[in-house]
Amino acid sequence: MEYKDIQDSLTTLARLTAELEDQYIENEGEVTPEAEALEAQKDALAYLLQNEGIDMLGRWLKSKEDEVKTWKAEKAAADRRMKSAQNTVDFIKAKITEIMMATGVDKAKGNFYAFSQYVSEKSAVDYDGIVQEWGPSVYKALQEIGVPEWLTVEFKTTTTALKEAGEDKFVNVTATDTVRFTKPRRTE
Repeated sequence: MEYKDIQDSLTTLARLTAELEDQYIENEGEVTPEAEALEAQKDALAYLLQNEGIDMLGRWLKSKEDEVKTWKAEKAAADRRMKSAQNTVDFIKAKITEIMMATGVDKAKGNFYAFSQYVSEKSAVDYDGIVQEWGPSVYKALQEIGVPEWLTVEFKTTTTALKEAGEDKFVNVTATDTVRFTKPRRTE
């Protein structure tokens, strides 16, 4: 049995059910040989759907669940590889920065590659500070309007929004000495 067969069987089952109901209404509930034949067809179709149909859909569902698990595992493996590669990139840049600092140069150029020092700044939202300052007021306001205690609230914002609002105290900036990497130009 395939998906199309299931769809066809469901359509036929609906048609048989309607025909059977019409016959019972016409015959005032009397069970006629025609009604018995329709009941037998309906029962056979229901049996087929409940057994082969369910098994087919179960196999299909299992294969799709397995596919999802496989994709998740592959995504996790790719994420691990990307993180490892990024850690190696960061390590190499740190080593180049160390060499440049130890030799007292801001720019270094080999035969093929060039580097220049700079300070990389990364901004992050200080959610702990936001919750500490605004949490009590928000939770009190929620209780006052009848929001149940089992409902949790999550604070979300961006460093850009905080800076635009003049709330720089909730922005943590991390500065790291690093290098810019100039690769050889392609020839086309």
